[in-house]
Amino acid sequence: MRWVSKRKKCFLLEYSLSSLFSRLGQPFNKMPSITFLGTGSGFPEADRFFASSLLLLEGKHLLIDAGEPCVHSLRDRGTLIRDLDAVLITHGHVDHIGGLPALLQGAMLLERKKPLKIALPGEMIAPIHAWIHALYLTEEGLGFPVVWIAWKDKETLILEDGSISVTPFSNRHLEQCYRPLLAAGSALPCNSYSLEIIAGNFRAIFSGDLASAGDLAELVSKPANVLVSELSHVSMKELAAVLGEADLNALCLIHLSEDVADDREQLHGKMVELLPRINDVFVPEDGEILDF
Repeated sequence: MRWVSKRKKCFLLEYSLSSLFSRLGQPFNKMPSITFLGTGSGFPEADRFFASSLLLLEGKHLLIDAGEPCVHSLRDRGTLIRDLDAVLITHGHVDHIGGLPALLQGAMLLERKKPLKIALPGEMIAPIHAWIHALYLTEEGLGFPVVWIAWKDKETLILEDGSISVTPFSNRHLEQCYRPLLAAGSALPCNSYSLEIIAGNFRAIFSGDLASAGDLAELVSKPANVLVSELSHVSMKELAAVLGEADLNALCLIHLSEDVADDREQLHGKMVELLPRINDVFVPEDGEILDF
């Protein structure tokens, strides 16, 4: 496993090789990597974009959440907007989904032809259709098919040639955040998910946003190569209590609350102290890449 800070040129070279081999119909044995496009919380920050991570797995590129300005971050990395394989949205908060219309428009302008799979909570599909229409776009006019997939709790989605599986695990984040709001009511289902992504012996967990650290208990009961976890709605001690016995090779902390975001070195040191069983703890900045 290798941690690389803002490795843009290397990423472009590796992506170009992967794309070339794919078009030649030959395999390109690229090891998994995660590029952290946006590591910020829902609070606007000058140096951190909203939530978005790019997982390279089995030569496929999966975008986990589409917080703004993900379209610019992808454009900065070659032809990914045209060649992205799937978008996986954990929940409907704007800092996780707000960049999706711009991503679709960008793909249209760059003349994407490849179908794009977008998996997300089912109740978000109709509002996004309406949002696209309100922005003077039409799905038919994009120039490429969009395949909308509604998550169902613990129902595995098989991507591409069957080499990658994605399983959503429901959590109570939206239930906890939305229900207490003035005039919120009970009409919306408040579906929110953490994601398990598996290819061969590689297993990654993306927490999405949580109601409590306990939302991760089932997911971390089995070994994983990496957990990418938020640290905005749960505390360091709460997360450490759930991860204390977990078999994790790496923990990446993103979506940080304001009280810990200003001193990442202190956060890193504290989590290493609290979680001695975990091999590596990272607090990534936007643009940084973790290779496996």
